[in-house]
Amino acid sequence: MKRHFLTIPGCLASALALLVAGPVSAAPKEHLPEGAKVVSLEANPATVALGNKYAYAQVLLSAQLENGDRIDVTRMAEPVVSGDLASVSATGVVRPKADGDGQIIFQVGGQSIAVPLKISGQKTDYAVSFVRDVMPSMSKLGCNAGTCHGSLNGKNGFKLSLRGYDPLYDHRALTDDIASRRINRAAPDQSLMLLKPAGVIPHVGGVVTQPGQPYYNLIRSWIAGGVKLDLDSPRVASTEIFPKNPVVAMPGMSQQMKVLATYSDGAVRDVTLEAFIDSGNTDVAEPDKLGLISVIRRGEAPILARFEGSYTATTITVMGDRSGYEWKDLPANNYVDELVYDKLKRVKSLPSELCTDAEFIRRVSLDL
Repeated sequence: MKRHFLTIPGCLASALALLVAGPVSAAPKEHLPEGAKVVSLEANPATVALGNKYAYAQVLLSAQLENGDRIDVTRMAEPVVSGDLASVSATGVVRPKADGDGQIIFQVGGQSIAVPLKISGQKTDYAVSFVRDVMPSMSKLGCNAGTCHGSLNGKNGFKLSLRGYDPLYDHRALTDDIASRRINRAAPDQSLMLLKPAGVIPHVGGVVTQPGQPYYNLIRSWIAGGVKLDLDSPRVASTEIFPKNPVVAMPGMSQQMKVLATYSDGAVRDVTLEAFIDSGNTDVAEPDKLGLISVIRRGEAPILARFEGSYTATTITVMGDRSGYEWKDLPANNYVDELVYDKLKRVKSLPSELCTDAEFIRRVSLDL
């Protein structure tokens, strides 16, 4: 279902979009297609390693079916975590709870797969970074969007840089503007920066986070730690989206995506929940706020992921009913034919017969 917020003023659109998507743990349960038999499971990542209390990992589970199809079963799995070391949401997001080594066993369709789990840093104070942690969180909450405080003149006297391109400006707006009234170091929960988005004080943008939720806790920790500005923090060097060029068997199914960011110091971080994932063809595939792609009809759609000014893309292919399809080998006259045949095989289509000279002239005339 498409959702439009064009008639909703200000940053209320961003808030409602986030609430419609729902919290990470509120995803609807999905089921295997009728008659499908799972042969094997595969997990990405193969090992989950979380090194601080705010780290998380989006696990992608794919199942190989007996009929040869490969489908996403991330939201169909029944996870079992050893030692109560972590929690696993209905959307496949793993968050740490206690230090230790163990495993997560995912079960789908009578098959299971064990993913090793390594949790550390839960007893150590994590130094929240304004650039690396707070800015992406504010972006995802919609605070610096063009429809909210990132607009040309801001909203209600509060302006942020669009999409957080200027951390120094944003830090000053939060900590220095109007006598620092947006920050309360002595009582972080009384900061306007938290009271407004939590809905304690009337907020045009609505309720976008609440006490106990990851973004609230992270911002609160940053305030309690002295609202430090770390302009020398490593920046995002590149991003990568998974799975690569996924194929979805039938319309009505879905595909969970994940986004990894590589920083200038070489660190790799799962940023699926902070990234913005868009579809270049919403008639074929439509993403939600949690990185789930819902496919609508047969076809292809480019998928673009954006995080902190870095972009990455892939293509999702929706097959539809291709029963009875069988590829027929044809001569390749040049490398263009080879590329075309590879693509036709991917979408399970056969090349058209050769056209006549008259048909060729007509088509070229129409194109010109």
